[in-house]
Amino acid sequence: MADKVQIAAYEGAELKVVAPGDGSREAVLSLPLDRLIVKVVRVPAEHVQDAGAFAAPVLQSMSPYPDEPLTVSCDKMHETPDGAVTLALALPESAADDIADALDAAKLNVTRVDATVLGRLRGMWGEVAPDDSRRMVLFAETDCIALFVFDGTVPCEARAVSVSGDLYREALLSLLAAESFAGVRPLAEVVLCGDVPGADSLSALAPVRRLESVADPVPGLAERAADPLSANALPDSWREVLEESRFKAKLKGFLIAAGVVWALVMGILFGVPLAYGFMTDHQKELSREHMRAYNEVKEMRDKVRLVQKYSDHSRSALEILKAVSDRLPSGVELTSWNFRRGESVRVSGEATETSSVYQFKDRLADTGAFEGGVTLSPIRSQGGKQKFDIECKFVADEEGLR
Repeated sequence: MADKVQIAAYEGAELKVVAPGDGSREAVLSLPLDRLIVKVVRVPAEHVQDAGAFAAPVLQSMSPYPDEPLTVSCDKMHETPDGAVTLALALPESAADDIADALDAAKLNVTRVDATVLGRLRGMWGEVAPDDSRRMVLFAETDCIALFVFDGTVPCEARAVSVSGDLYREALLSLLAAESFAGVRPLAEVVLCGDVPGADSLSALAPVRRLESVADPVPGLAERAADPLSANALPDSWREVLEESRFKAKLKGFLIAAGVVWALVMGILFGVPLAYGFMTDHQKELSREHMRAYNEVKEMRDKVRLVQKYSDHSRSALEILKAVSDRLPSGVELTSWNFRRGESVRVSGEATETSSVYQFKDRLADTGAFEGGVTLSPIRSQGGKQKFDIECKFVADEEGLR
């Protein structure tokens, strides 16, 4: 099965079929590491069976599209009684429109999404990790540099580095992340797989070992495709399209067979399955175009709202503190202040007279800054003072946070 899988690689803004397989329209999609969100995650023993769900919040926090749910899949790299070290992968669908267009043009349906460098690693474990020392391994890819830190065969850090970026700085950050993940250990060596730009600067970190011969990723990717435990970063929406395509293929075959038999009786009905298939393709294409347009508008709207939120200083902590302080009546002192940006302000204080507290509440309500209302908790008398708590909400509860 592994030698028959069709593999398509997307590199340099171009889709290429690197392994033709059996000629079907289903293929494994191989991507450079910079097109994926990747993170080494330590999963507790109780969550090992559903490692993707455990790692999803971690990768979601790294995503440039925080409102888009990610489909996270994990490779189990090392297991102990306490849990497992996994390499978590996810493909943000909003960042893959160019890939989707290329797949549509090639009429390919994706069954798996994998990282090209993981196919290379599968065929180079003996050279990359000959012992249990800590080493940094770098692969030169078409669009980026794939950087890993291993303790033996156990990954501590993984990231994609821009070809034009500061490789030495990214290497230092990777080592710090590895120490935070797996503790402090000396770096035994730096392993360069291929012609890695800017790699000369890494000799200051550890001895450099160059591997001029880099494994072909295709055999490793084919083996990973045949392994049901390997990570598959296929987004849920792409998975639905795949299932629809498979169903449509089966339905089309059934309809054609039934049409041939039915044509012996009523030839006029022979064209119905073809018309149905044409209409299905047309509606499917309209749906895809609508989804792409919707995602573009949603992304732009989210960016505009984010810019508006952080460029509006009228409700900053300092402005609200000044507004509250300016409206303090005589005899009222504040004892605590709790500001939650975009949500509410809670103040506590004490006054000599109850009327001053109500006057303070009315003044806050008149500012117009608290659309969600100003709420005064029951006033408490203690030690001759009138203690009070006031909550001011920026938006009404039914509107939600924007």
